[in-house]
Amino acid sequence: MKPIETLKVLVASVISVVVMVGIARFSYTPMIPEMVAALGLSKSVVGMLATVNYAGYLTGALLITRISDLDLKVRLYQLGLVVAVISTVLMGYTTNVWVWFVLRFVSGLSTSAGMLLGAGLLMSWLIKNNQKSELGVFFSGIGLGIVLTAVVAELIKDAFTWDQQWVIYGVVALVLLVPAWRWMPDYRACALPRTGGEGAGDERSRFIRILQLAYFCAGVGYVVTATFLVAIAESMPQLSGHGWLIWLIAGLAATPACWLWDVFSRRWGQWLALYLAYVLNSVSILMLIVNTSMVSVMLSAVIYGASFIGIVSMMLAMVGRVFPENPSRPMSRLTFSYGIAQMLAPAVVGYLADVEGNYTNGLWLTLIVMALGVVVLHLARRAQQRQGEAVTAG
Repeated sequence: MKPIETLKVLVASVISVVVMVGIARFSYTPMIPEMVAALGLSKSVVGMLATVNYAGYLTGALLITRISDLDLKVRLYQLGLVVAVISTVLMGYTTNVWVWFVLRFVSGLSTSAGMLLGAGLLMSWLIKNNQKSELGVFFSGIGLGIVLTAVVAELIKDAFTWDQQWVIYGVVALVLLVPAWRWMPDYRACALPRTGGEGAGDERSRFIRILQLAYFCAGVGYVVTATFLVAIAESMPQLSGHGWLIWLIAGLAATPACWLWDVFSRRWGQWLALYLAYVLNSVSILMLIVNTSMVSVMLSAVIYGASFIGIVSMMLAMVGRVFPENPSRPMSRLTFSYGIAQMLAPAVVGYLADVEGNYTNGLWLTLIVMALGVVVLHLARRAQQRQGEAVTAG
């Protein structure tokens, strides 16, 4: 495999994440204050739109757990790229909340294709072509997507109306779709044989169930900030008008963090890296509660961006290595739990913010869930150790 061909595959994968996750999902975050100002949307509606998006993501994750046909996976992955563009553009052509719900749901389906099918297909391609089985580069697309939406938001917010802004995001996604499609490899040639000892079956199942719960907690920690970070910043007098900048900072921190977490994990071990990422994510939430200065919120955004992306990248790469014969399936099982968190948490925090007029209690609740996640993560580590013993015994 020539280095230039490998580079094209990685670039295509990253761009696909930017389209299906960065734009299809994250464009909504900077659009929240725009739509609230123009249309008077309540915090509850804002939270429900996020919840519906994650319902689509959850549905996609559930469907992917049922798919083993590689050809079908590739076709659905390609369809996800197209759907990401269309669902984004159409958000600007209606003010009907129910149509928005449908579009955000469909967008969530697209995001699941980008995250799970994309990660699984790339993991198979990396293993098949004797490359490092790490997904840090792939998930850097999430950070790049955040950066892109933040920059575009700042460039267009004054010159265009909210509906025109949605269309612009869609056009940007369409432009990016071209190289992503052209440089996509033939993933159909990357099927791998089934591996794993018979004696390890029960332990592998126990391991993945515990890991799902830990990932659920991480999903809560991720989604509350992802959904409300810009709105929280804009609600602070000293940060009014700087919400886009906070979002940009989070994306800039996330982009190189994937690679850095891979390096850290290789040197110090994947479990220590995950513990640290969970703790840092918790710290970023705590900072939003105890200090609302611009410096504190910016630092929180940096820590948040660097930590949440590390959790996602390392978790999915871990299960991809444990289940190399069909990595998309365990990735989807984890994301099913992540998706449930992403459905519930924005609605709960949005409701609390409506009732109380601020996000404080919602953030405290999120912090408690993340603390629980660290405990469950340790249980998952012990389950994996038992799985290794079962393989040896088998």
